[in-house]
Amino acid sequence: MATAVYLPTLTISGDELAQVEYMLERLTHYIPRNRVAEAYYEGRNKLKSLNITIPPHLRDLETVVGWAGTAVDVLDERLEWQGWTSVDGNDLGLGEIYNGNQLDVDAGLAHLDTLIYGTGFVVVGAGYEGEPSPLITVESAKNMTGIYDNRLRRLTAALGVNSWCEDGAEEVTLYTPYANITLAKNKSNWTVIDRDDHNLGRVMVAQMTNRTRASRQSGRSEITRAIRSYVDQGMRTMLGMEINREFYSVPQRYILGADMDMFLDDQGNPIDSWATVAGRMTMLPDPINDGDEDPDPARRPTIGQFSAASPAPYLDQVRGLSQMVAAECAIPASYFGFVTSNPSSADAIRQEEARLIKRAERRQLMFGRTWMEVGKLSLLVRDGKNADLSAFNNVSVKWRDAATPTRSAAADEAVKLISAGVLPADSTVTYDRLGLSPQEQRQLENDKRRAQASQRISEIAAAVQATKTNAPAVEAAAASQGASEEAAA
Repeated sequence: MATAVYLPTLTISGDELAQVEYMLERLTHYIPRNRVAEAYYEGRNKLKSLNITIPPHLRDLETVVGWAGTAVDVLDERLEWQGWTSVDGNDLGLGEIYNGNQLDVDAGLAHLDTLIYGTGFVVVGAGYEGEPSPLITVESAKNMTGIYDNRLRRLTAALGVNSWCEDGAEEVTLYTPYANITLAKNKSNWTVIDRDDHNLGRVMVAQMTNRTRASRQSGRSEITRAIRSYVDQGMRTMLGMEINREFYSVPQRYILGADMDMFLDDQGNPIDSWATVAGRMTMLPDPINDGDEDPDPARRPTIGQFSAASPAPYLDQVRGLSQMVAAECAIPASYFGFVTSNPSSADAIRQEEARLIKRAERRQLMFGRTWMEVGKLSLLVRDGKNADLSAFNNVSVKWRDAATPTRSAAADEAVKLISAGVLPADSTVTYDRLGLSPQEQRQLENDKRRAQASQRISEIAAAVQATKTNAPAVEAAAASQGASEEAAA
């Protein structure tokens, strides 16, 4: 009996090959920019010296200013995606996909890369044995790019580099609306090594962008040119303060009227410079009291000390630069470590964080659209062409509150809204305002169901017991009624 075996057609069209070349050239163009952004985020950017006040032999001294990383991390810490939710309670099984792919952790990887590079990518596909299916993975902008359609608001093609070599990309995967094609570089030609014709009509990649505008749909990094400039100035200031410390850690003294013989040991060898600074200069011989036959007071050496330079001007400059970074990043200046002796009030803290909270909420809107696209792609992978995307209209994304309310303030707000009849006591909206996690909310629902089941069992048991207790009286009444009927007959 013959068995038909499906073999994918390992071919690529001219249009698909042109897309590969175009996107690979685009990805190569952005590599230097991405490296610069990553270097500033990780504090590995090299100091741009002005060659004015820094000695040549100290130019390689490393100083690190982590303001760029702080600007990104502070915003990223307020972007906690909690999955998909639905008004009617039917999330179409997306909750299982969220938990199976551990998106409570991996979603943060996409957010962080998007804030650093200005864009990030999420790939959806079928998982192998032992993997979640649909399988959702996060890809970096260093290895992936795409062609975005403004009208469709999604990608029409994407390219991911699987491996690099000295000459560039060695293996890539092209994502089109109808196929995923893996190609390998053979000298100057591309050879198809795998082709998956899914025919779903949608690219299995969702692009996440940061700070987009109509003229720049590709996104923009949170590490702006202004922040990079402030970081460079801060590094030079810190290096200047370090050089100042090296010069003035030992008091700078001078001697007037000293002989070179005073700096020679008994064998006539020069005394070590550190020994001279540390102790010799305080024990110089007095030529007047050394048996000189014709003492001259003018020959007595004069020892003085230069005033040490204070590091205060450097710290003031660092403080000013940090305030400029705070204004650029919309974060409180206290996040950079400059605090006053008087603690800020709760109202002052909320006022300082107002811009940061609004910026985080804007990112939630932009990133939420990407996660909605990921949800649709997941349904297509799971259900194929039979996926009912119209039911997705009742689905939305759920974020933790970007603000930082206290537990007592959140509880007080919830109590007032419940008392006014605006919120029900057992609504998920109320739980969200209280700051309860999805796991805690599910636990509360289970506890309520168990409590209701126990109450019903108790009511049934009480009814049965009451029936047993009243059974003799009911039988006696029935017997008496029967006797009366017989007598009447």
